[in-house]
Amino acid sequence: MSADWVNDINRMQNKYGVREWVNHATPFQLKKYLEFRLKFIKEEYDETREAIIMEDSEEIVDGLIDICVVAIGTLDAMGVNAHTAWDNVFEANMTKEVGVKESRPNPLGIPDLIKPEGWTAPSHENNHGIIPTAFEPDVDEELEELIAENIKKKAMEANVARTEISGKYNTKWTPDAVEKYNA
Repeated sequence: MSADWVNDINRMQNKYGVREWVNHATPFQLKKYLEFRLKFIKEEYDETREAIIMEDSEEIVDGLIDICVVAIGTLDAMGVNAHTAWDNVFEANMTKEVGVKESRPNPLGIPDLIKPEGWTAPSHENNHGIIPTAFEPDVDEELEELIAENIKKKAMEANVARTEISGKYNTKWTPDAVEKYNA
């Protein structure tokens, strides 16, 4: 039985090559990876919500753990020290107070935590791993390449169509072929 989820996830990421892939990913790919992982968390959340509706305890437990696995796995893959991040969030949360948060109704009356005046949010400074790499200029360059390739493909398709149209009038295409040979 493991007591260290972060190290378990790290072993899993290494076993299946996730860390290797991330280490060779471009900034564009890293950003897409982050988006993919957030969609993955949403998918697990949606499945867990459905399990609550279906009153399926097994799937509720599985879904909640899957959300943890994906979140911790994302931090691990991106080189974030999840232990440090956890400790920072935990320490900040332990300075909160029991109270009522107006923007989050609590009809059950269970203890809810609110930020007291002067509360300090946790800092993850120097613990972002390679996440900032996902926002480097490469993203724009790769996007421009994709757009340029698409434009080139469309231009070639248009050129073929134009050649077919003008070919029935003239085998030596000119910009005014249709007008010239339609007269």
